[in-house]
Amino acid sequence: MAQNLQQIKKRIKTSQNIFQIAKAMEMIATSKIRKAQLSVERYNPFAKKIIYIVNKILADKDLDEGIEKYASKRNGAKLVFIVAPDKGLCGGLVVNLFKKAVSYIKPDDFVITVGKKAAQSAPRNNFNVLYHFNMGTNFPKFDDIFPMIKTATKFYLSGEVTGISIVYTEFKNMLIQTPQVKEILPVERDKNFVDNGIDYIMEPSGLKVLEDLIPYYLEVGFYDAFMNSYASEQAARMTAMKNAKDNAQEISASLSNIYNRSRQEKITNELLDLANGQQGM
Repeated sequence: MAQNLQQIKKRIKTSQNIFQIAKAMEMIATSKIRKAQLSVERYNPFAKKIIYIVNKILADKDLDEGIEKYASKRNGAKLVFIVAPDKGLCGGLVVNLFKKAVSYIKPDDFVITVGKKAAQSAPRNNFNVLYHFNMGTNFPKFDDIFPMIKTATKFYLSGEVTGISIVYTEFKNMLIQTPQVKEILPVERDKNFVDNGIDYIMEPSGLKVLEDLIPYYLEVGFYDAFMNSYASEQAARMTAMKNAKDNAQEISASLSNIYNRSRQEKITNELLDLANGQQGM
C-alpha cells in the first residue's frame, strides 16, 4: 500500500507540473495573438490600398492586351508555398493544413515549404519540394518574406510556372482557424470591385504602373498569409494548452481523491490492527 501511495503521489506531482507548463504556454500564446491582431489592424490600410489600385488598373479595358502576363490563367505547373509552424503543440492545425494542400497540389506542381512542420510533412506526400524557409517563432517581418517573393517572381516571369499560390491557415477567431488556398499570380480581378469614380492619370502607362506594383501586390498577399498563419498557430496552441491544462487539473484532482482515500484506508487498517492486537493481549 505504501508503494502505491508513493506512485500516486508522483503522478499527482507530474500532473501538477504539466498543468503549470500548459498554463504558461497558454498565456504566452494569448499575448502573441494580441500583438498579431494589433499588427494586422495597422497593416490593413496599406494592403487595401494596394489591392484597390491593382483592381483599378485591371478594370481599364484598354489594358487587356498588355496584362495577359499577369492576369490570364494558363495551364501548367504552379509554384505553391505551404506555410506551417516551426513548432508543434498546436492541435490538428498542421494535419488539416496538409489535407488542404494534398487536395490542391497536383503531381507536376512545385512546392516551397515554410516552417519546419511543413518541411517534415511535405516529403511524406511526395511533393516536388524545391526550397525550404523557416517560419520562426516571432511575428513575421517584411525581411522574412522578401527572399520568397524574389523566388516566386523569378519562377513566374521566366515562364517555369503558370501561377503562384499559398496554402496557409486563415485566422477567423480564437476558436476557428481554417486552411485556405490563396492564388497570388495571375492576378484575379475582383468581381465585386467598385470604382470610386476618380479618373487617375497613370504615367508612363497603366501597364507600367501595374508592373511596378506587382512586387508590392505580392508583398501584401504573402504578408497577409503569414500574419494569418502566425495568429492561427498561436490560437491553436492556446486552445491545445488550455485543454491540456484542464485535463491535467482534472487528473490531479482525481488522483488526490484516490490518494486521500487510500491513505485514510491505510490509517484505518492500522488502527484496526492495533485494536485487534490489544484485544489479543
